[in-house]
Amino acid sequence: MQVSGLSADHVRGENPTFTRTARGLPLDPADMAARDAAFELREALRDLSGLSRLEKCGLSVLAGGVTPVIRNGRAGYAGVVTCGSVHVCPCCATSIRRVRQDELEQVGQFWECQSCGLVMMTLTMRHYERDPLAELAELQRQAWKRSFGQNAGRDWRQAKKDFGVRGFVRAWEVTHGENGWHCHYHVLLFLDRPLGSDDVERLQKLAFSIWSSALVAVGARMPVEKSEKDGKPVAVKIDAPDRGESGQMARYLMKGQDGKTRWGVAAELTRQDVKQGQGGHRTPFEIARDAVAGDARSAELWREFVVTATGIRALYWSNGLRKLLAEMGFELDDRTDGQVAADDAAAGTPLACIPAATWYRHIARQKGRALALLHAAEKGGSSAVRRLVESWGLTWGLDVLEPEVLPAGADPTADEVLRRIERETMAARMSVWRDEFDRQDREARTNLVVRHSAKAWEARAAAAEKVRQDAEAEAARRAETGEPADNLMTRIQRGWVDAGLPRQAARPADQTPKVSLKKPLKVKPMKVVVTPPRPGAGADTCRRCGGHLDAILRPYGQHLADCLKTDGPVPV
Repeated sequence: MQVSGLSADHVRGENPTFTRTARGLPLDPADMAARDAAFELREALRDLSGLSRLEKCGLSVLAGGVTPVIRNGRAGYAGVVTCGSVHVCPCCATSIRRVRQDELEQVGQFWECQSCGLVMMTLTMRHYERDPLAELAELQRQAWKRSFGQNAGRDWRQAKKDFGVRGFVRAWEVTHGENGWHCHYHVLLFLDRPLGSDDVERLQKLAFSIWSSALVAVGARMPVEKSEKDGKPVAVKIDAPDRGESGQMARYLMKGQDGKTRWGVAAELTRQDVKQGQGGHRTPFEIARDAVAGDARSAELWREFVVTATGIRALYWSNGLRKLLAEMGFELDDRTDGQVAADDAAAGTPLACIPAATWYRHIARQKGRALALLHAAEKGGSSAVRRLVESWGLTWGLDVLEPEVLPAGADPTADEVLRRIERETMAARMSVWRDEFDRQDREARTNLVVRHSAKAWEARAAAAEKVRQDAEAEAARRAETGEPADNLMTRIQRGWVDAGLPRQAARPADQTPKVSLKKPLKVKPMKVVVTPPRPGAGADTCRRCGGHLDAILRPYGQHLADCLKTDGPVPV
């Protein structure tokens, strides 16, 4: 029998859905309140985070216009950009984590039904307030690579055979507390048999030995095996679920960044007095809410988290595990995080069509209107949307258009087909134009070489020569009239600027070159030209000043230069 973790839409070739509303469950008011809080938090984080894709998420139009949609009472927008960031964007993180949670829960239940075992392994490391998050994350990654990753040693390879480890799913999580950033891994190990309590304890001791050795080898601090207060495991903790709890344990692997198994808890997003994580630790989105509230320290921490977390996998499947599940009869969701976020936002029945110009001018750039439009769609459908946009001074049918909804089994008319083709053509053209503009922009940034024709170079050379001649003539005039001398180099550069020529070209050829201290200076030999004395010029004293001459100067009969060296009074 085929066991599938996907909905019937996947069988028909459509996008798979794992969301609560897709399964026909009643709407949860807490989820709706959490959606609103995440929507408002995303608006506030656009400027604070500094990520271009977050600035465009839920705001920029893909092509043509935006379509408000509703599915099982929950509204969203189709046709807008979604960033797909599971760490930074509160809206995309909600959709992605909800889908991944449902998938992992079904995987855990399926694995347990095959009489196999699951254990949760949590790996932590020592840290202090002074440790940067980027450094901790890098040490954590290197330690994983040496201990349980591709460079794992003989001990772990043998342990995989002894305990029947078939694969793993690893989740990365981080919080911030009194001792700074706390990075840790949650690793769900898939075993070919359930483990007893003795085997779990033995595996935990072995895992601590491997993990601590890897941490010390990469330069991290030696971790603590058990707490001195209560004797509980600290660095490595392994939990084995009871019968029937494998699905919930797998679901915990993709808990949200607020420390709960369901990120969409309204109180965790809206109430300021109950939004702390466990043990006084704050999750990244809690830090973000404090930063939005005006806390400068939280703003610094949030920016540090954004820079470090961008590019880190939130969920990683070991090689071969997905293939093994497929061979056992379980179909997994192959969509990326970006596709999950986009599909979750765009799925539903269209209520209206908002052209791009109307969206940017009257909705996206007006604070609160995009969320108000979703509330109207959820309360009254298309009629409520129409009343709301008309209250903003927009014209229904001109500024906001009716959606194209065909009855079941009906064929579109010729006019509808033409309009659809026109929109698709325009979208394709916009895509081509966008790609061409991007190509031209990249070419303009990379190709900075200025090309000129031969005549242009001759004209530039003539202009440069004229500037130089004018500067030398001005210097000669100042010398004749007794005016203070001007800097010749400055005057030449000023003339180049007045002539529209680049300043760097005004550098004279005999300017002293720059000397690099990194390379030894090569001293070139100096050529000395010795002029022979004139016949009959030899004398013991200088014929100009009458002073004494050294033996080397007697053939010339005079001192060098202006007779500065004299041995006696200069005769008048």
